[in-house]
Amino acid sequence: MKKTAVKTLTFLSLFILIFSGCNIDKSQPNIEPIQDMLDSPAVDAQEYDASSPNKSGMRVPPEGTQPKGFVPYRYAADLERAQKNANPLASKMDDEILGVGLKYYTIHCAICHGDQGEGADKSSIAEKMALKPPTLLSDKVKAWTDGHIYHVITVGQGVMGPYASHIPEQYRWQVVNYIRYLQNTDKK
Repeated sequence: MKKTAVKTLTFLSLFILIFSGCNIDKSQPNIEPIQDMLDSPAVDAQEYDASSPNKSGMRVPPEGTQPKGFVPYRYAADLERAQKNANPLASKMDDEILGVGLKYYTIHCAICHGDQGEGADKSSIAEKMALKPPTLLSDKVKAWTDGHIYHVITVGQGVMGPYASHIPEQYRWQVVNYIRYLQNTDKK
């Protein structure tokens, strides 16, 4: 009987202690037995943080971690397999897909490859570059598979850097379709 009374008293004491910090009246702040539990102090990325090993608020993620929902590109180091990668939108050359492809092509690709894919001939920035970007209308690029073009957009090639972080994965195939559209409407 004595053990049961002690357990009951201990349970009631914990219950009262825990819920004494909760107010039914929402105009009054809660009592915090442990400070900073409800509101943790925010640290800005460029702020000095004395508790950090490098004294910076900006932390490098642990090696090997990936953002939530991130799917790595399987063919990053294998061009041969990437060339066999099939375009899921190859049969869908409608205005919506070409419009999205045009948008991302104009933002990221046209500055070097030209508005119509002409390369160094028509691009304002390309004429100042030591290594000129190729025209996308050449027979060489036309012979590439859709998977090859997607691979170059994703991981880069030569002096062209990767655009995987600039063009979201779901829109890269639409850029490939837009490049194919430019190649098919070539007026040479």
